[in-house]
This record gives sequence, C-alpha cells and structure tokens, in this order.
Amino acid sequence: MAEKIREVDITAVVTATFPANLPANQKVAANIQLDPSLAAAAVQPVPSDEAWVVEDIYVTASQTPNAILEFKKNLTQVMHRTGAINGYVVTNPARPVTMPFIYEGSALITVEAQNLEAVGASPATITVFVKIKKFTPH
Repeated sequence: MAEKIREVDITAVVTATFPANLPANQKVAANIQLDPSLAAAAVQPVPSDEAWVVEDIYVTASQTPNAILEFKKNLTQVMHRTGAINGYVVTNPARPVTMPFIYEGSALITVEAQNLEAVGASPATITVFVKIKKFTPH
C-alpha cells in the first residue's frame, strides 16, 4: 500500500542582527526559528524523509535597516534572493510574489542578510517571516 504524504504548513521566523556602525552592503548570517518552542539556528537541516517548499516571504512592518535576504542550500547554492525586504510588507498590494522553491531531504538551509544602508551606533535586528510547506510521509 502506498504511503500517504502529509502536508504541514509552518511559518518560520528569520532574524538577522547587524552590528553597530556596520557600513552598507555587508552580509551577516541570519537565524531561522521553525517553531516558538525551538531555538533559532543559523543552519536548519531538512529531515531526510521530508521536502520543504518555501511558498512566501514577508514582513509585518518596515525593517531597519532595509535588507536583502539570500536563501542558500547546503551552504553554497543560492536558491532565492529577495529584493529590498521593505517591499515585502504584508499589507503592500504591490508586494512581490515569491516563486516557490524547494529544499529536498537532508539539505541544509541557511540565510544571509545584506544591509542596504549603514547601521547606526546600536545593533539592529530585522525580522522576516517565511511560509514553508513541509511534505512528510508520516
């Protein structure tokens, strides 16, 4: 008998903290939190028997500094690069539509954030939401 595939929707929270006095166009590693009860991590592995499809990327309010996010697979392969994240505010009717992209089982997910403007005298953290559909055989 064929195994039934289950679909689970989650919203991951991606945060990136830019150090104080950072010039524009610098990259920092972001942290990914899949569930509020789990710790955020810079690298999220996809379980070997699952596939994860990123379906949407958005922010709930403008972020400072404005930034670009780069989603990578296995630390090197760029899967998706956003535009300036402040264009992705969920209430923006002209918000870019994210073309879905997939991470297969055993892939490592990482995200880099690049600030588009210099950071002031205090560190600055941005928060981005990522809708993921997890496909699993159980």
